[in-house]
Amino acid sequence: MRFLSFGSARIVISLSLASMFFCSALSVLAEPTDGAQSASYSALNGKTIRSIRVHVRDIFDEENLSALYRFANSLKVNTKEQVVLRELLFKEGDSFDDFVLQESERNLRLLGFLREVRIVPKADGDSVDVDVYSQDTWTIIPQFSFTSGTGNQKLAAGLAENNLLGLGKRVEALYEEDRNRSSYSALYDDPRVWGTLNRALVAHLERTDGDETLFLFGRPFRSLVDKFSWETNLNTSNTIGRLFENGDERFIFRQRHTDLGLGYTMAHGDPKVSVGRYSLGYRYQDDRFSDADAGDYADLSLNPNNLSHDPDLLADLRRFTGPSFGYEQVEPDFIKMTYIDRFEYEADYNLGNDLSLTGFAAPGFMGSSRDTFLFSGNDSVGYRFSNTAFVRGELGGSTRVDDDGLANSIVRTEIKFYDVLGLLELGNLPLGRHTLAANLTLDIGSDLDRDREFLLGADTGLRGYTAKTFTGDRRLVFNLEDRVHIADDVFKLVSVGAAAFFDAGGSTRESLGELIGSHMYSDVGVGLRFAFPRTTGGRVFRIDLAFPLRDGPDGSNSFEPRLILTGGQLFGSYLRSETDGPERASVGIGFDR
Repeated sequence: MRFLSFGSARIVISLSLASMFFCSALSVLAEPTDGAQSASYSALNGKTIRSIRVHVRDIFDEENLSALYRFANSLKVNTKEQVVLRELLFKEGDSFDDFVLQESERNLRLLGFLREVRIVPKADGDSVDVDVYSQDTWTIIPQFSFTSGTGNQKLAAGLAENNLLGLGKRVEALYEEDRNRSSYSALYDDPRVWGTLNRALVAHLERTDGDETLFLFGRPFRSLVDKFSWETNLNTSNTIGRLFENGDERFIFRQRHTDLGLGYTMAHGDPKVSVGRYSLGYRYQDDRFSDADAGDYADLSLNPNNLSHDPDLLADLRRFTGPSFGYEQVEPDFIKMTYIDRFEYEADYNLGNDLSLTGFAAPGFMGSSRDTFLFSGNDSVGYRFSNTAFVRGELGGSTRVDDDGLANSIVRTEIKFYDVLGLLELGNLPLGRHTLAANLTLDIGSDLDRDREFLLGADTGLRGYTAKTFTGDRRLVFNLEDRVHIADDVFKLVSVGAAAFFDAGGSTRESLGELIGSHMYSDVGVGLRFAFPRTTGGRVFRIDLAFPLRDGPDGSNSFEPRLILTGGQLFGSYLRSETDGPERASVGIGFDR
């Protein structure tokens, strides 16, 4: 049996648990984060809302601004008042409800292009006057990024406007180079079509190895108060799929993918306590695979003689069509925190239970490949240790059932822990604002489709090893970081931070016991963080120096430094079900598309 440099691989699990208890103990000494809980205005409930006033401040609104900042303000079209008003879940003449106010604040923060959102009511007899305060951010974003050191070098250049003419619409044009292929993409996203609550999104990508088109139109849920939603979506692509080993392609194939969905969802229940949502719809999914030809190898600059041509690696045709149905139950228990992923950027987290179940019946007589039933489920919950510390986790899975039994099954779990320790000092020496962050992810697959595998490397969890080094149908990752926020809003442009980290994990086709006992790898390192708080979303640029603690199959030597330059945190605070959706969190991972 092989061991990690710090001892047995069991130390990964021990560190996960120890970090949570250690962090919760330290939280007793930590200062509260700003706005950890929204102010309660329940005493005003039932009064009539007499007026609503919107106040949107400039990007730079401090006194005695220099000419440079005033010029930047003049270039930016401020968010229109009607954009803010349409995100509110109340209007003049309604009865005041403090829960609806908090849901409206969360709506405004989700827009991304507003910061420091506050909704403040003031009583006057039996009436309430409401003031909505926010600050604009710089939304015209040059899309230049460079990722290096992961073994999967990326270059991107383009332009995005996330608040077109102050109307809340997003347009984007982008050129990317990513692992021997380049692409051009364009996107238009209108979250409130013609002033309605409907959303339209159109995106197209032209790549050297194919193309992809996405269309979405519908009315999504904005909050727990909404009573219904509906959606139509279409996604088509014709690209080259790849399987990997030790960071390099081992097999490629041509794949054609079509996904069409129609759905309607009704909600019931008290949004302050628990909301149930029932969904009914229609789905069509079609995946076709064929051998790569000479042009496909040329598109990816690959030598056919260096890759496998085993016909057993090519996935079978999959076509599923039929009715779909689902149920979701959401219990609200929100907290608002800063200094989590993006310095002083405010984010909302629901610690209440969120259960989601989805079924998809695909009978052969409707055109499916065979009589099939597809199922997925997800359950998430959180726990608050204090005003500064919380843990959130989820358990999810998916499977497919036909005459041969279960296939393409996955069970996964994810746990995230954060403790905002605040400003720490050594004597009179300030050591910055510290946040302890821990992430644990486990994915277990069984009889996966042949175009599906779980990859791991510098871009997905193990910073000391080349991207896509580890592959298999079982994957375990643990990350622990001390995120240090050194200086906020320097020159009103950038925030500066640092981090110390430990990563451990592995991916294999052997048993879970073998994964933990023999296929675990780890690294340690330090890094710098640069955030831009007055731009949309408070973007973060990351520089990490990682040292692997064990020789890797990609040729990495222990303690050989790896320098990584890229955007975003290695792991974020939101659960996979929140970033991808409860269903796609399980059924959508492990594919190269």
